[in-house]
Amino acid sequence: MKTLHQKVVVITGAASGIGQALARAIAARGAVLALVDIDESGLQAISEELSKTGSTVSSHRADVSDRASMEQLPSAIVTAHGSIDVLINNAGVSVGAMFDDHSIEDAEWLLDINLKGLIYGCKFFLPYLKQSPEAHIVNLSSMFGFFSMPGQAMYSASKAGVRGFSEALWTELASTTVRVTTVHPGTIRSNVIRTSRMLDADAQAKASELQEKYGMPTDKAAEKIVRAVERKKLRVIVGADAHIAEFLKRIFPVSFQRFIGFFFR
Repeated sequence: MKTLHQKVVVITGAASGIGQALARAIAARGAVLALVDIDESGLQAISEELSKTGSTVSSHRADVSDRASMEQLPSAIVTAHGSIDVLINNAGVSVGAMFDDHSIEDAEWLLDINLKGLIYGCKFFLPYLKQSPEAHIVNLSSMFGFFSMPGQAMYSASKAGVRGFSEALWTELASTTVRVTTVHPGTIRSNVIRTSRMLDADAQAKASELQEKYGMPTDKAAEKIVRAVERKKLRVIVGADAHIAEFLKRIFPVSFQRFIGFFFR
């Protein structure tokens, strides 16, 4: 996409973390924003912040895991802005627990948001995106889309699913005006750990502390994602840890997973 200026950009999970940083980065490029989140107060805060800078912004409270809500969302955005050019499926959650220990309800909650919500977004927004002379879909996966860690079985399943789905979609849409980019972030200073469902509160606090200490700032991650859209990249890996993990998994597809298992034991 040559420019985001005056393009209508939809961002899910826009009230915090990477979504919020993406909203700021894209607003700075002169885009029209439709911000989506279930967190009404956070959504209002970022919408008001960007409106004060002169950006055109609409906010839409929606649960991405709710089919009816997502099915109605595109027409509401078109009513507000006239068209849709870019969809960023950013909303995501985590469950930090061994698969044996967490409930099937937690597994369904995670898959409904991380994978089903993203599929809803692509399915219901695609007819509108195809009407744009230059459109783009951005799907947030993770470095856990390349490999799996103990305690992240369902998260890895959802993010590997996002990767496979997005790459197939990219191929299917190759003859259209719609491009697809899959994003694989490593450790980012977002709120995904703080809002995750974890059985061990101490482990959650420690993981959050490490994320803040070593993670990439969200604004830096957002810039990398936006530049990937502008360059029409199929895939973007964000963060040194994600690059290292992807490289090791590609070179040592079995040994790398065995090493993780040995280290965990």
